[in-house]
Amino acid sequence: MSSLRLNVLTAFKKLHRASHFVFRNDEHAMNAARIKINAEFRKNSNCSDKEEIEKMIKLAEEVEVELRTAVIQAKIIESK
Repeated sequence: MSSLRLNVLTAFKKLHRASHFVFRNDEHAMNAARIKINAEFRKNSNCSDKEEIEKMIKLAEEVEVELRTAVIQAKIIESK
């Protein structure tokens, strides 16, 4: 397996792990994130330009960091 393909798969897995971590108690958000991640990777699956693929990997890594550091999940606490 080429290192570029391995980097793409690694970025894919990291994004899914980050979305599961961030949205762990929100099934709707977790499913929406899964669908979006899969759609974006599938949309770009035919790209063969190495530089473009490297840019997309970099973007995926930045999104993963953003998910883990900037996205918060609020909980509604009902008063009794």
